[in-house]
Amino acid sequence: RGEGSRTFPAPEVVLDQAAHLSDAYVPDEAVKLELYRRLARAATPSEIETIREELRDRFGPLPEDAQRLLLVSELRVLGARLGLETVLVKGDEARLTFARDANPRLAGLTAALDAVQFEADVRRAAPLSLRLRRLGGEAIGPGLVRALAAAVADTHL
Repeated sequence: RGEGSRTFPAPEVVLDQAAHLSDAYVPDEAVKLELYRRLARAATPSEIETIREELRDRFGPLPEDAQRLLLVSELRVLGARLGLETVLVKGDEARLTFARDANPRLAGLTAALDAVQFEADVRRAAPLSLRLRRLGGEAIGPGLVRALAAAVADTHL
């Protein structure tokens, strides 16, 4: 029970596409820097959702590079709760590598990945490294956020 509530350092998250707030979307440099600061400090998915809603209200629909920036923030927050060290996303695949001292609940994680139609292959047992492939359903990024959020909820039961 206590292990599930531990928070690890935020993982390194690497996407194969740009993730930023463009000058065309947020032209004011000071505003942009403050938004980046808030995203870096965000500790929960709900804080990131608040920033997403604020961006939409102030600047209109989020372009893809801004959506990816929020995705990186969500993966960092959720990954820290699960003990992920790195999250790599490329095309329809992702690789999750856990910290050496992380103890993920594989049953909950596997069920969460199945629910979003991802196939998981264990690449290494210690520290645990999983390769994920999207079989269908939503795009890899949003699906990964949903699966990790479900796995976080499962560890806190």
